[in-house]
Amino acid sequence: MKKSTVHSRSGLFLMEMILSLLILALTSAVCIQIFAKARIYREEARTWNHIEELTISAGEILEGTDGSPEAFLELMPGGTFSEDQLLYYYDSQWNLCAEEKTVCRFIVRLSGDSKSRQAVLSFKDTRGNTLYEQTIRFPVFGSQKEAD
Repeated sequence: MKKSTVHSRSGLFLMEMILSLLILALTSAVCIQIFAKARIYREEARTWNHIEELTISAGEILEGTDGSPEAFLELMPGGTFSEDQLLYYYDSQWNLCAEEKTVCRFIVRLSGDSKSRQAVLSFKDTRGNTLYEQTIRFPVFGSQKEAD
């Protein structure tokens, strides 16, 4: 008579469980990396949006006024004027702050003559690295005939 042996299937079940947990762990690790990258990209996009907003504001002020530091400080308050440049200090939330708490500096160097107004806009981080720099020029017309 044949001896029938009954093998336990618990070994196979255990292997399937380990394989399932391994796949779950790998998928979780990938998802965590994706979420971490998304946060980094969101912060970078936020920084670029604020830089764009401040650049546009500075350009509109330069175009619509005489380009003096007083006009800038009147329309964009919170800055300081020293050594022929305007300085604005921003914290990590892009709020104006004191120089000691700054994360990003916005520097506006104004220049010009009777024919044009010019500003060099620079954004620098705490280490002094330039994040963005733009030169803006607008012609100055003395009369309507020159503008036409």
